[in-house]
Amino acid sequence: MKYWMALVSAACALALAGCNTMEGVGTDIAHGGQKIQDASRKVRQDWHEARVKNEHEYDSARASCAGSSGADHDACMDRAHDRYSAEMNEARRDHPRSGMRAESEEDRMEDAYDAARDRCESMHGPAEDQCIAAARARFHQ
Repeated sequence: MKYWMALVSAACALALAGCNTMEGVGTDIAHGGQKIQDASRKVRQDWHEARVKNEHEYDSARASCAGSSGADHDACMDRAHDRYSAEMNEARRDHPRSGMRAESEEDRMEDAYDAARDRCESMHGPAEDQCIAAARARFHQ
């Protein structure tokens, strides 16, 4: 009988220890998930800042081309476009979209705006201007 009581007591002690261990594992998993979410938010924020910075620089470069005409204007616009494309490609390498997770309607709208701007990159001249204006108007940027 003493052997049986000792066995039951040992089983109860292991069960209680197991509960504490499972609670600890659950807490660790929750903390890991929070770190992943924080990293995703940071990547999204960094991407947004890089995109906005590049767009402002691109708009400034295009505005500086307004003083020229003809072939000089076209060459200036092409340089501005090429620089913008190179900077956006670098930003895409630094902030891969696979590391981003759309969490809100605002995030989804920003993703749609990014996709619309990506389509505008292949255009030049007035068609590009119209494409950018349409993307901004549609997505309130």
